[in-house]
Amino acid sequence: MARKSRRSRATAVVATAPLDQAAKHLTSRAAPLLPPWMVAAGLTIPAALAHDTIGTNPAATALIGAAGAGITVAAWSEASKRSPRLRAMATVSTGAASAYLTAATVAGPTSPNVALLQALGGGTLALWWNLRHALRNSGAESVSDGLFEMVGLARTQVVKGEVVGGEVRADLQLPPGELTPKDVQDRIPVLAGALRTSPAAIRVTPDRDDHSKVSLSVTPVDQLRKAIPYPGPQLPGQSIARPIRFGVYQDGRPMQVWLPGSDDRDEPRPLSHMAETGMTGAGKSESMVIVLTEVMTRSDVVVWVGDPSKGRQTLGDIRHGLDWCETTTTGVGAMLDVLVPVVKTRADLLGRLGYKQWVPECWTKHRIPLLLVHFEESSDSAVADHPNLVTAAKQARSAGVVLSVSLQRASYAGISTEVRSQFGTAFIFGAKDDEDASFMMDDRAKDAGASPEVWANTQPGCLYLQAPGVPVERWAVPGRVFRLPEAEDLRRLVTMYAPVRPQGVDKATAAVAGPRYAAYKASTARHAAGEAPREPGPLRTALAEQPQVPANLPEADSVDAEPFDAVAKFGVRPGEDERPYVVDHESDLDAAANPDAELEEPSRVMQVSEPEFASGRSTEDALAEMATILDELRARGEAVCAPKDFPQARVGRHRSWVSRRLAELADSGREVAENPGGQLGSWLIIPRDDAYEDYAA
Repeated sequence: MARKSRRSRATAVVATAPLDQAAKHLTSRAAPLLPPWMVAAGLTIPAALAHDTIGTNPAATALIGAAGAGITVAAWSEASKRSPRLRAMATVSTGAASAYLTAATVAGPTSPNVALLQALGGGTLALWWNLRHALRNSGAESVSDGLFEMVGLARTQVVKGEVVGGEVRADLQLPPGELTPKDVQDRIPVLAGALRTSPAAIRVTPDRDDHSKVSLSVTPVDQLRKAIPYPGPQLPGQSIARPIRFGVYQDGRPMQVWLPGSDDRDEPRPLSHMAETGMTGAGKSESMVIVLTEVMTRSDVVVWVGDPSKGRQTLGDIRHGLDWCETTTTGVGAMLDVLVPVVKTRADLLGRLGYKQWVPECWTKHRIPLLLVHFEESSDSAVADHPNLVTAAKQARSAGVVLSVSLQRASYAGISTEVRSQFGTAFIFGAKDDEDASFMMDDRAKDAGASPEVWANTQPGCLYLQAPGVPVERWAVPGRVFRLPEAEDLRRLVTMYAPVRPQGVDKATAAVAGPRYAAYKASTARHAAGEAPREPGPLRTALAEQPQVPANLPEADSVDAEPFDAVAKFGVRPGEDERPYVVDHESDLDAAANPDAELEEPSRVMQVSEPEFASGRSTEDALAEMATILDELRARGEAVCAPKDFPQARVGRHRSWVSRRLAELADSGREVAENPGGQLGSWLIIPRDDAYEDYAA
């Protein structure tokens, strides 16, 4: 019997164990929720005591009301260092409790209206506090509190949080007077370590209106690791005034830029020159091809490109869509030579038509397209050292001319700081280090967490975009340019939209661009029409007649090679002294010379060089006369000229001056060119109707 009783008691204990555990769990979960309800119900006791003792005393009742108001103000003040939500809850709860005590003191806690106030108001506030407790202990807020304390940002509160795509965003309330947005930005590396992610995945953007608030964005997974293929033109056939989409941001939004300005009074946007910077292999050239391809599908813009370094390697697949393309040092220099006159002419033209800047109406009404002039590898001396680059950068915006340059490093050694300051749009690709990135990156983007040096050249096409029309808080958001299509698809795409884009600049711009631009257009037109190559002009004929090195020279040890006879050639045998004379350093003349003897007076003066100026003719008139003589030589079909062809009687200068001027013209690629292999001191005459690319070296 004893065994059975012990067994039954053991069974009962085992059976009640789960119930006890469940009860303990419920008690532990419910206990933190009880205090608000206990406070709401417990206020009945002091209210009943006050009603029985001083309920009929108006002065005492007024004192209770004033004390309640004071406690409410104190709650608001003491909670100032807490989050705005907690501060509001504490103030409302204190005010409601004070109002209930005052009303219960006068009317009694059992009064129907007072009892209803206690039930509804107290119950609502208790539920509010229970809800806050449940949310706070769900994990998100407690984790953030611990995180901020860990990284030295204690008492920073999460006001709002959301997940958009693969990005976590949170609005943070900093403790006023203790922390600033700069403090949070300085803790980005520590935050990255705590969150086990890259510093480039974290951005901290200050609030525009409240310096005690910041926006924190974290991208745990790199969304830019793989490039997205180019989806095709976004707005083909439309105006260039519409945005140009060329990639995507890390959060999936389109990355786009505007070329012309906007005169919208509410949100004005100036026309801005563009600069692309980044180390070798960062994807600058391929990205610019995407931008130019998108531009060439619009209806009111033409593109000029100069690339003195890579030539056709970069632009070969889109070259047939460019209005003017130069790939030689001389050609790029010629394009820069006419750039300032083009800008001034267009500015005068737009001014006479009543426009302060280029707008789409300039094309639809007057057939004046926007002009985009891009220079690849702008640190090359052909571009960086040209004086017109500074002047054009300062004056081109109002003339509807957008300048674009691409270079690896935007330091003063690569491009003039005066020119760099004119570029308001920056495409900042992967950089070698923080210093290289700082030349073009805005300090606000850098402080917010932009770090192009993290990519270097390991993720080609990744970049940060700073441009008018793009909100400042987006400058620190990384993005990636679309991946280039296959070469054949790219050529087909540019050809497809040829009827859409303008076939050239306006007449005024074309006239100022000069004969080189006209020759290029004529050459491309003949090529597009499938015409046979023209007969070579006098200059090309002269070049073709230069002696060429045979391509099949015999090897030195070839059995068929003729032996070299040194005796027949020089009159000596190998190993013998081949000098035709013997230098005697101890000659009789040297021995008889007396270094201390006085020099005799010269019996006559011999002029060994001509004076530079032989007449009063001005330099401008002399150069103009040289140009006239060159035209006469062209008319006679002459291919070569020399200083003797410019007589002093006409030019007013001696041959030494004429020779220097011809050398300067050859260096600038105008009028004449070097005569390789020809007679020393002669130059090839550039014909007016020949495209330079047909005979350039």
